[in-house]
Amino acid sequence: MKKTLSLKEIFQGKITRLGIEEIIPSNGWQKNFSKINIRLINRIHYSKLRNDTPIIAIISPPVLSKILAKQNNFLKDNFVFLILAESSTIPEDFKNLPASSDITVAASKYDEHYLTSLLKELLRERFQEIVFVHGVLLEAEGQGILITGASGIGKTTAALETVARDYYWVADDIAVIKKNKHGELIAAGHKKISSYLHTEATGIIPVVNLLNPDRIKKSTKLAVVVEVEKTVINNAPVIIKGEKEILGEKLICFHINIPSTSYFNENLLEKAISQLSKDK
Repeated sequence: MKKTLSLKEIFQGKITRLGIEEIIPSNGWQKNFSKINIRLINRIHYSKLRNDTPIIAIISPPVLSKILAKQNNFLKDNFVFLILAESSTIPEDFKNLPASSDITVAASKYDEHYLTSLLKELLRERFQEIVFVHGVLLEAEGQGILITGASGIGKTTAALETVARDYYWVADDIAVIKKNKHGELIAAGHKKISSYLHTEATGIIPVVNLLNPDRIKKSTKLAVVVEVEKTVINNAPVIIKGEKEILGEKLICFHINIPSTSYFNENLLEKAISQLSKDK
């Protein structure tokens, strides 16, 4: 049987993540769906889809302006949710939609392209229970470690240094996280690029050019997330232990703040990993 979810279940806990600053749920907010399409509406006249699959429509600012100016009847598809991009409030003309047509309406501060990306990621997570995360994967002491942070912050270089000593390499750039039949989170690289890595010094190269095959694994049981972030305060790096939830599972999370002039390195990574041993 296909998984069915309501809009309320899909968006639960994700409203802030989507930059939504105002939302008016409709009676259809709790109706269950087995599939939902995402459609970016960036022009007034567009072709209607040939199927009746429910649609989350992202309305671009130019289209919203034209709709408000001309009062166009644009509800031609099976819309169940309208998200107004780059909007902090819902215009008065849209506030009656939830009651009159069972269409939920929301205003998001994010642009339409970023919203489209976030929504695709959210539907994939909710319906398929798959999460794609930008980061580097390795395994230490039998536990999968996902390192996240901005590009160029030092994730790949730090991971390579630790793998050269004691740990195992899994993937660079994109981590694909799924649940196995036991409910455990299994993380691996994206199949199209899992055999490669990228550093400023080497460019994109096969992983085996830098590491012995016996130090490389295809997947790992994810246990820890290391979030790296630069701060404007030039103090010593700070490691804060907490939790992070992925696909409903709580993981140990180390948030590492580093000075804006510094880079993440293997010493900071090993400090976080050493805390795992102490906690056992």
